[in-house]
This record gives sequence, structure tokens and C-alpha cells, in this order.
Amino acid sequence: MSFPLDKYRYYVSDKKVVAVSTYAGKTVRGVAVCHPDDTFDIEFGKKVAAAKCNERIGAKRLARAADKVMEADRLVVEALRHQSRMHSYYQDAFVAYNDAAVEYDTLVKNR
Repeated sequence: MSFPLDKYRYYVSDKKVVAVSTYAGKTVRGVAVCHPDDTFDIEFGKKVAAAKCNERIGAKRLARAADKVMEADRLVVEALRHQSRMHSYYQDAFVAYNDAAVEYDTLVKNR
């Protein structure tokens, strides 16, 4: 098991174990219910409930990460558009400056 069992709170009742944790400020639960033909084992129930809780947290984290990637991609597209506009602005300014400099030089030389 790649996660510590002590990071969860547990509630036990009637052949059921609930593991509770939080993710992003919200409560996440994992529930393990003993099959009627099995012998109830609290420690095994804790492991199953914690694993379910951890899986739910993983799913929430994955969805949040996907949203963050989409947000970052959108920001990159916006930044590239802005960069393109600034390159055009720079080129226009360069041409305008060059035209003004040539006109000034022409006026001064033809005096």
C-alpha cells in the first residue's frame, strides 16, 4: 500500500468501515462493506476503505490537473497571440521609424 493508513479517520459500524479524508478542502469518503459470507475484519476493512478513498482523491486530483493543463494551454495560446501582435507592432514601428529617418535625411541633404 503506497499511502499511510493513519492519514484517514475511520468509522466502523455493522460490518462496514468508512475512511474519511479531505482533498481541496472537501471531505472524501471510501466505504468498505463486508460481504455477508465473509468474516468481518476491521483491519482489512480499513485497508479497503482507505484504498477506495485514495482512489476517489486520485480521480479528483486527476480531473483538477486536467483542468489546470487546459487552463495553461489556453494561456499559452493567448500569450502566443499577444506575442504575434507585438511582433507586428514592432515591425510597423520599425518601418515608420525608418520612413521618418529617410525623410529627415532627404530633407537635410537636399537643402
